[in-house]
Amino acid sequence: MVKNVLLTSLLALSTLLPLASAQTPAPLNIAFVSSRAVLDAHPAGQEASRLTEQARTELQGIATDLQPLQARADAGETLSAEEQNNLELSTRTLQETQQRYRGEIDAALQPATEEINAIVQGIAEESGYTLVLDYDVAQTSGLVVYAADGSVPNITKEVIAAIKAANPGASGGGN
Repeated sequence: MVKNVLLTSLLALSTLLPLASAQTPAPLNIAFVSSRAVLDAHPAGQEASRLTEQARTELQGIATDLQPLQARADAGETLSAEEQNNLELSTRTLQETQQRYRGEIDAALQPATEEINAIVQGIAEESGYTLVLDYDVAQTSGLVVYAADGSVPNITKEVIAAIKAANPGASGGGN
């Protein structure tokens, strides 16, 4: 009985072996792109950068006003009713302002993201890349543990050239 089960299992495996070898995955062809650089080169990315700087300035002003009251409250001091009201109002204003800018920046980036994704996909398909990784994320996150110097193409310049071609007359930042 044990021999029959073993023989049946071996026969089943031997019928699957040709299928496994026939389904060898295609070789992986990888490239990098710097999302930061291509976003900076896109007019919508430039607008998002402007909004980000504007948000930073406005939020810093609100935070500067909020910090003394927050520090006193955190230290356990009793705040007057007016101070408590100012603290709550400033905190709510800070949160609402952050949320507003986040929405404005996301809306500004949407056309850039869509166009850049299409450009990257087109370049990847034309060049035969099966995987394109964000260079910036790979560098800062440890996503890529090792890549031999110069062994992985970086298509950032090609993407920026395509962005400039698609957006003539726009001032181009980026690298």
